[in-house]
Amino acid sequence: MLMKIKAALLILADTLLSFLPSSPFTKFLDSMEELPVLGTLNYFVPVSEMIAIGEAWTVCVTVYYLYQAALRFVKMIE
Repeated sequence: MLMKIKAALLILADTLLSFLPSSPFTKFLDSMEELPVLGTLNYFVPVSEMIAIGEAWTVCVTVYYLYQAALRFVKMIE
């Protein structure tokens, strides 16, 4: 039963996402893969690690603000 619900939700999400346009950045990202110096640059400027840290920071700040909003909603803080 749970698998059927999960499958139905996945089909619904796939249908909803199919209405969105494709990403405008795919051409740019594909052309960036062809640069020979990109690997060397990433050795000195660790872009993937910077993105991971930025994502973690954004999640932490979002959770903090949601927690703060929930506490304000139940009037535990002002």
